[in-house]
Amino acid sequence: MKKIIPICIVGILLCTAFGAVANYSGENNQGKIFSTHTVLGEYGTATWCGYCKYAHGALKALYKGGWRDFYYVSLVCDVNTHSSVRAVNQLGLTGYPTVFWDGNYINNVGAGSIPGAMAAYNASLNNCGARTVANIDLAVNATWLGSATMSITVTLTNNQASTYNGYLRCYVTEIASSMGWYDTGGNLYTFPFLDYAVDQAISAPAGGTWSNTVTWNGALFNDGYGHTFSGITQDNTFIIASVFASSGGYVDETAGYRVGNNRPPTAPSNPSPLNGATNVKINPTLSWQCTDPDWFDDLYYDVYFEKDDVTPDVLVSDDQTGTSYTPGNLDLASTYYWQIIVHDEKGSTANGPVWQFTTRGNSPPNTPKNPNPANGTTNVPINTVLSWTGGDPDSDPVKYDVYFGATNPPSKVTSNQSSTSYNPGTMLPVSTYYWKIVAWDSFAASTAGPIWQFTTSTATNNPPNTPTISGSPQGKVGVNYTYNFTATDPDQDQVSYYVDWDDNTNTGWLGPYTSGYQLTVNHKWSTKGTYIVKAKVKDEHGVESDWATLDVTMPTSFGITNPFLHWLFEQFPNAFPILRHLFRV
Repeated sequence: MKKIIPICIVGILLCTAFGAVANYSGENNQGKIFSTHTVLGEYGTATWCGYCKYAHGALKALYKGGWRDFYYVSLVCDVNTHSSVRAVNQLGLTGYPTVFWDGNYINNVGAGSIPGAMAAYNASLNNCGARTVANIDLAVNATWLGSATMSITVTLTNNQASTYNGYLRCYVTEIASSMGWYDTGGNLYTFPFLDYAVDQAISAPAGGTWSNTVTWNGALFNDGYGHTFSGITQDNTFIIASVFASSGGYVDETAGYRVGNNRPPTAPSNPSPLNGATNVKINPTLSWQCTDPDWFDDLYYDVYFEKDDVTPDVLVSDDQTGTSYTPGNLDLASTYYWQIIVHDEKGSTANGPVWQFTTRGNSPPNTPKNPNPANGTTNVPINTVLSWTGGDPDSDPVKYDVYFGATNPPSKVTSNQSSTSYNPGTMLPVSTYYWKIVAWDSFAASTAGPIWQFTTSTATNNPPNTPTISGSPQGKVGVNYTYNFTATDPDQDQVSYYVDWDDNTNTGWLGPYTSGYQLTVNHKWSTKGTYIVKAKVKDEHGVESDWATLDVTMPTSFGITNPFLHWLFEQFPNAFPILRHLFRV
């Protein structure tokens, strides 16, 4: 038993609506923060419980991080009668999920998120780890005998000057359930309790020991629903033993033992791009999936990547923890080969297959079209803005060269512009002008449009009037609202509308419509806040109005951040109507 007093005890004050969030890292269960003993968590859960996935995720993260010296047992009550007896009858479970720490010394009921549950459990572990406990040591080991059978030995050493009396529970569990027990997040339950190897009162004399060896055969035990444990395997079996004090029933010491050995990771799979993919963009992000049957092991990846070589041996990234890699810009119409080799923290490796993909070729930009003014138009206002449509079949960025003048062919007046419009300034009245657009993509491929012409009038064009906006100035997130936009043009030209919703979305140009047309558009916002809706119009000659604006507010709403409230609403779905209205659940 450890006799080092904790160097730090973190107190967490639980408020009615907020909880702390903490980050964890480190080696698996190495007792990074000292405590007086190894703490036991008994996790009451059920496969149908919606919030239990958060409790489960928090326990896994804390155990994998290894900042606390503890073990936990998952009591999956709806699929194992032994778990139900322990959780409900002995520990007094009243709602899922509940984690009982050190034999009911502290309980954590409910879970609303993994970070929130981690913070709550971390506080409980601190409090349990600071307890004064009996001066005992506990050890457990096991020998696999084959066919789901093992010899398990538990030894307690009493370091005190008086007799120690306690109660020993030795839980047979699995690293990950082989019984098909999943939480509602789709994850196999970890350290699920199967049945006891030892479940009895014990006594050790002063300065003496208590020890017992039992043979446990999974074929002779079952979950209470007719399913035996004859299918368990050596490398997936884990024994957890805890001694509970006879007085008060709290845990004095816990020990764990893995019966088998480390298992290697699974081979990397599910590549993106898919193996054999063609027409892949030239700046892809490679990704893959990989798991480890020993879920608490950290995985590290070596990435091999090479062009036109079916045996890639160029190591481009090693010991990375992420499951993606960005190689940068690749060559067009080229085949690349790549492979992932994974290894866990204990040195076991698995090689993924060699995958390959071919990048896309390049097509030149689209031919510029839809000129405004249209080809051959007469009586064009002398302050008209020229515009066209372009684009690229490969979605490459496109730049445009503009040729414009009163002679045919026209001269280049601007190059490498991104916009699809050009303002030539005030032109001469009753004059013929010629213009042409050449589009270029980022790979120097180009497409020239035809030469268009138009003849100007003697008059200038007046810009459209600023539009009006009507609609609700406030609302609720996620609800559609209707807004009306109306604009007139002093020259009675047709107008097109453009609306910016101030949430990184817009309508693009809609129209053209006759002057005075009322445009109706629906929109909803996904997050709360205040938004400035802006609208403008342009006439058929490309001249734009000023912006019109409307402030729209999505009111602040309350959300449930307290795990207890999540649990409360789950347990009593028809209660607390006022609270439910306030929190909108």
